[in-house]
Amino acid sequence: MADIFLFIGAGLVTGFLIGLTGMGGGALMTPFLLTVMKFDPILAVGTDLAFAAITKIIGGIGHHHESKISLKPVLWMATGSIPASILGSQYILSHSEDRQLIDEFLPNLLGWTLVIVSVIILARTFRFLGPKKEREVRYPPPWALVVIGAIGGILVGMTSIGGGTVIMALLLLFFSMPLNYMVGLDVMHGALLAIISAFSYIFAGQTDWSSVGLLLIGSLPGVWLGAKTVHRINLLLVRGILGILVLGAGIQLLLGGGGH
Repeated sequence: MADIFLFIGAGLVTGFLIGLTGMGGGALMTPFLLTVMKFDPILAVGTDLAFAAITKIIGGIGHHHESKISLKPVLWMATGSIPASILGSQYILSHSEDRQLIDEFLPNLLGWTLVIVSVIILARTFRFLGPKKEREVRYPPPWALVVIGAIGGILVGMTSIGGGTVIMALLLLFFSMPLNYMVGLDVMHGALLAIISAFSYIFAGQTDWSSVGLLLIGSLPGVWLGAKTVHRINLLLVRGILGILVLGAGIQLLLGGGGH
């Protein structure tokens, strides 16, 4: 019974963060499934991707109404991310019998991805507080969207992390856009990417549907609430807290990565 409430609570928190910041989906959910619920690494990735796909569809619809995002940049990003994510997921699934790869390499890849992402989030968050706040708006050109999409895509295919967090971190690092626009773009693209990546794991039977159902009971109201709150909350503070949470999850995975 305690497990049911754990799943619903984790879904609520994660959904709210996805709706609010576009980040934190896989970055918090996959470590939760691995370290708290003791899932097999491939099953954790597959379950998180199915959960993220459904959550981000709801978040994407909410953001489309709130931010009026154009679909063109979403499609440019998908041009890079979707082929890359299929390659990444097929690589992991075709090596599912290699226990060293799955029990050591995969948690370590997850851990390092999270640590790097958290450092970028925190560095960017604190720089925002300084005098650079009034920089001119710079939108990424199409080729940059394709490249950023491909980097996020291969990580999502292999670890379920990267669709929101890594792509958002790269956009924050190199470009300067209105934050609600960036979050909307990221959530809508994240939905598309998670759906495609999730199918590879679903067809391989690496998805725990009862867990997905419980997580969604929490996340669907959470993501809707987050998307509605995005204009009424100090996002710098939220991003700072999220950066610390992601760093903690990464360190925990690196310390306990081979402990299955």
